[in-house]
Amino acid sequence: MNISTLIKIEYTKLFRRSNILFLFLFLYLMLTPVGRVSDQFFDATSVNSLDFLKVTLQSISIFGMLLMAIFLVNNTGNDFNEGSYRKNLAVGLTKRDYFIGKLLLIFFFSVFVIVFTIFSYLSFGTFAYKLSLYSLFEEILSINLLNQFLALFNAGLFGLFFITVFRNRIIGLVFFPFWLFTEFVLLIVNELKTLKLPVGFFPGRACFNLYNSHVFDLEALVIVIVISIIFITSAWLGLFLREEKSQ
Repeated sequence: MNISTLIKIEYTKLFRRSNILFLFLFLYLMLTPVGRVSDQFFDATSVNSLDFLKVTLQSISIFGMLLMAIFLVNNTGNDFNEGSYRKNLAVGLTKRDYFIGKLLLIFFFSVFVIVFTIFSYLSFGTFAYKLSLYSLFEEILSINLLNQFLALFNAGLFGLFFITVFRNRIIGLVFFPFWLFTEFVLLIVNELKTLKLPVGFFPGRACFNLYNSHVFDLEALVIVIVISIIFITSAWLGLFLREEKSQ
């Protein structure tokens, strides 16, 4: 099946009620931290474009990646719960087509998050802190955008991996906030020198490090790519090896 058809199928599924409510929640959660965090760090006379960009990325990064994973769990989980996945297979859609469609969804949603981040950065910087658009655009480096995209794509793959392997949407929606909280606790334990842990290899921390990197960070890049390969392979096997019962 061609790419344009797969895009149309995924686009149609976006208009489910739960997905629309999720997108509204996403917009609210993405806008709120930028305003609150920036107000805590800056005043109108001391802010500069680079510092504001760093604060914007840090304030959005955790929410953005968490929502990426949860969105894939909700979107794909609806396919399994409502039976549309089996119906698509019955009318000729292959598992390979379905999987490619989800990868395209992750790609476009990652781009959407990046565009929304830039929009928030430019809007708050221009109207709240009276910074020039030229100085704001000057700090948006291409390598930053690449790092953000790979981190967000990895988070989406994490959600796809979970739902295709475990097939439980409710548990998936609870799992990712719990997972990030667990990583946060382990990070504190590591910082207190209580126990030496490889926190840089945890999926959440690895994505956070890459997302907020303003340079070419080879170590963070390799870690995220390796984790992404593991998630893609596991998600594909979760689809391919599982027999679907007819309704």
